[in-house]
Amino acid sequence: MRNILRQLALIPLALAAQIAPADTIFEFGGHTYKIIAEPASWADASAAAAAMQLGGHPGYLARVNSASENTAILEAVMAHVTEEQLAASLAEDGSDAPFIWLGGSDSSVEGRWVWSDNGDQFWEGDFNGNPVGGLFTNWGVQPDNATGNEDALAMGLADWPEPFFDLGTSGQWNDLDGNTPLVYVVEFSGLTDIRLAVDEPSPGGIHTGIGNVRGWAISSNPIERVEIFIDGAYQFDIPHGGARGDVGNAFPEIENSALSGYAAAVNYNNLAPGEHELVVRATDSFGSTIERTIDFEVIRFEKSFISATDDFELGWAGLTALGRTITIYGAMIDGHRYNLTLQWRTNTQGFEIIRIQKLDYP
Repeated sequence: MRNILRQLALIPLALAAQIAPADTIFEFGGHTYKIIAEPASWADASAAAAAMQLGGHPGYLARVNSASENTAILEAVMAHVTEEQLAASLAEDGSDAPFIWLGGSDSSVEGRWVWSDNGDQFWEGDFNGNPVGGLFTNWGVQPDNATGNEDALAMGLADWPEPFFDLGTSGQWNDLDGNTPLVYVVEFSGLTDIRLAVDEPSPGGIHTGIGNVRGWAISSNPIERVEIFIDGAYQFDIPHGGARGDVGNAFPEIENSALSGYAAAVNYNNLAPGEHELVVRATDSFGSTIERTIDFEVIRFEKSFISATDDFELGWAGLTALGRTITIYGAMIDGHRYNLTLQWRTNTQGFEIIRIQKLDYP
């Protein structure tokens, strides 16, 4: 087993597995796939897959129809499952190599291999058998029903067996005892429909003082979380479920789309003056995530918060206006004089300070 795990460490994609979420979602060929890293027997994995839904599409253990799909599944698993998770997905009747469950079985009739999603037969016989109906197969020197109870289809994640590795290579298939707990891949005949929009702050916008982060997020699966990151650091989860009749009218086919808003106040003055990056990340109950990135600029006064007791005097200030912009000259704020430029913002329906120039004279 140690030798096999050392093999895995040599696979470049496996080195990216440090982040390793428990469940990982990827897409290929118009279908969505979900890697379930909690090992289960083939029957339990199949039942769990059937209980999942994505946009009205029921799940099923992955069915592989081409070499490119086989490669896509292998690479996704190797990129997102940790070495520890692989070590928990070993098959004793597969020479203690790591495997994942796929949706094939010959439990009804020995040697008659069918896909669980619709019963299509894809193989007849043992390792000397033949593919059926021109369907794709990728067996190693398999199936062999070596233990007399190997009725479930699995994909190898390393070559097997030690020390010769002459029965199968990573990505090839093996027939295994279905009672063995393995990681598995669930397939859905459709794509995730999660959507996310950010209304504030606006891209490239200039902000100061107290403002809002707001927008909307929808999915056929309920939105479970909306996270806010600034300059790569997590800030807070933002409440979701506010009234958005405009979104409901635009997406009537998605349940609760009219209650899809999120909003929270943020003090831009807590940030240093200059350029910043905001990331909004939404996650639904299926596990799909979507992100939007907004670059914005912060401008600010000397103090991060101008209180009611601080000096604020416009009586001696000058003012000009042009189009959507108002400029105030010589405003006295907290003992300092400033020139301020305000601009009308349609998305906030109000004026916002876009330029603060501190003057050298009192």
